[in-house]
Amino acid sequence: MYKVYAKFFILILFLSVFFCPAKTAQAGTYQAEKTEQSYAGIIKLDLGQSLTFWVKFKNLGPDPWEGTGPEYVFLRTISGMRSKLVHSSWYNDHIPNRVNPVSTIYPGDEALFRFALSAPRTGGTHWEKFQLYAGTSPIPGGEIEIAVKSVGEISEPEIIEPVTPVIPTQPSIPEVTSPLEKTWWQNIPTSPNIIDNPYWPNLPDGPEIKVGLLYVEETEKNNNLPFQISSLNNQSYNILDQDDKLLVKNTAGEIIEIDYDYKTNRYFLNDSQGKRLLMSDSYFKVSAPEPVIFKINSWQNGPFWGENVNDNEFRGDLEIKYNSSTERLWLINQLPLEDYVKSIAEVGDGSHAEFLKAQAIAARTYALFRYFTPKYTNTSDGEAFFTVQSTQADQVYRGYQKELRAPNMIQATEQTKGVIATYQNDPILAYYFAQSDGQTRDSYSAKMTWAPVDYLIAKADPPCEGKTLTGHGVGLSQIGGINAANQGANYSQILKYYYTGIELTKMY
Repeated sequence: MYKVYAKFFILILFLSVFFCPAKTAQAGTYQAEKTEQSYAGIIKLDLGQSLTFWVKFKNLGPDPWEGTGPEYVFLRTISGMRSKLVHSSWYNDHIPNRVNPVSTIYPGDEALFRFALSAPRTGGTHWEKFQLYAGTSPIPGGEIEIAVKSVGEISEPEIIEPVTPVIPTQPSIPEVTSPLEKTWWQNIPTSPNIIDNPYWPNLPDGPEIKVGLLYVEETEKNNNLPFQISSLNNQSYNILDQDDKLLVKNTAGEIIEIDYDYKTNRYFLNDSQGKRLLMSDSYFKVSAPEPVIFKINSWQNGPFWGENVNDNEFRGDLEIKYNSSTERLWLINQLPLEDYVKSIAEVGDGSHAEFLKAQAIAARTYALFRYFTPKYTNTSDGEAFFTVQSTQADQVYRGYQKELRAPNMIQATEQTKGVIATYQNDPILAYYFAQSDGQTRDSYSAKMTWAPVDYLIAKADPPCEGKTLTGHGVGLSQIGGINAANQGANYSQILKYYYTGIELTKMY
């Protein structure tokens, strides 16, 4: 669900941030902790040079961080004044980034703030302090100080990474058509032109993908472990080891507890009363011979988008597995791709049916791309630990309860079953985001890919003309796509407009 705010409300909000004395958030309401940042020391740049910087904050408070509403969470200079490191891509001269309006950072989750920094055009070391805010209130623990040393000759501003791979010369990007010209989705043929792929194996619901639901670090053990798991409707299920050897068979769906010792690297299986059943060096799998809905009784995964829900029920199988490279114990959900897409929660279920189809295809394509091109390979053996995360790090996935709340998304998924966006017969990297400022970005200049990508080029996005860019700006603009659907565009026109030169291919 999206909210449109009047200009005077935005003006009042900004004036309150600038001129009203800052108040401290109420104790216990908001709390943050900086967990990681791309550069810890002084960043050395040429005069006027730019680079991409990122910082992660963990939500330690009891309340979620929202991307909309009067207490939406954003990062700004502590002074509220123009930053010495401001870049033209910022929201304004003192706010580099904010929580995505279609995202929610739940207690225990991390928020990634990525933005560009420009070195001042005067030599010397320049310091800037930033602070997380919820509305007009600073969030305790949400501080960061960045230092940039400007040296050498004046360089034209450009977002670059400090280590740039050797790539071919970037081709010229086609000029973005002016929104005033009549070149919108109407130029895309209405026929979906879906191509059948005869080479895909016989998988009626797509491949099994693994979703990283949540992780527990050793310092969080007392608050999150043991995992308490049961099945709905008293269905039987099994506990297996990593070699699929049966360890325990639960015949009535009863609760079991799975714990982990970070010191000895051992897994423990307890009954519902906490009584030890067995200990193992192997990670555990929770599976069933027939389709089962598993419930994580110990996990409070909500609320979500203003709904008082607890999304802790999931189709498919579960794994509880420790990654020694990241020192995190993960709860992982394995299920068919089609079941995964039905539980994607990236847009409201009341969106136009044609846009929901486009969103389902984009979500399915993104997951399949990650299936073939893994990114979570920070493991001891270099193998992918899972396919995607359940958060905005990939796509927001909420499980079985989301299915019950989203009949329209289920219908859109079923009506497009097996259909993905392809370029030269391969699944595309189907990036999408909330809202542009009148045009999308090409993936290379937005630093979303290491090299230019033919299907992720800049496009005019007329419905977002005059709005603020929300998200990375690459690929499908959700607000733009919703507007196109409301104007009569079908899902094929929406996808083929925002992803240049693609085909729609039915994989299964």
